[in-house]
Amino acid sequence: MAVRAKADLKIVDNEHQEALAAVVDAAKQVAPMIQRLATHRDRFDLAIKELESERFEIISRRDHLRRQIEAVESGFALHLDDIDATLRMYEGGMNSLGLPQTE
Repeated sequence: MAVRAKADLKIVDNEHQEALAAVVDAAKQVAPMIQRLATHRDRFDLAIKELESERFEIISRRDHLRRQIEAVESGFALHLDDIDATLRMYEGGMNSLGLPQTE
């Protein structure tokens, strides 16, 4: 700012004014590149957030399916135990009956 103020007051020579103009032109050329880089960085950040969200959703689904499978296995185990108990009851009842008497 001090250089610009001096340049405006014509205290500095032409070399300083040319250097200032070169710096201003360079800043104008770099600004669009920086803006494009910032745009790409924002896109990457958005993609990363979407992937993290999708990962969380998949982990939640996996855990939910795992709980459902455990519930089904538990139900089948109870059903199989019930069948085994019924079979034991029938087998025990058949064995406790006396054979018919033949005379």
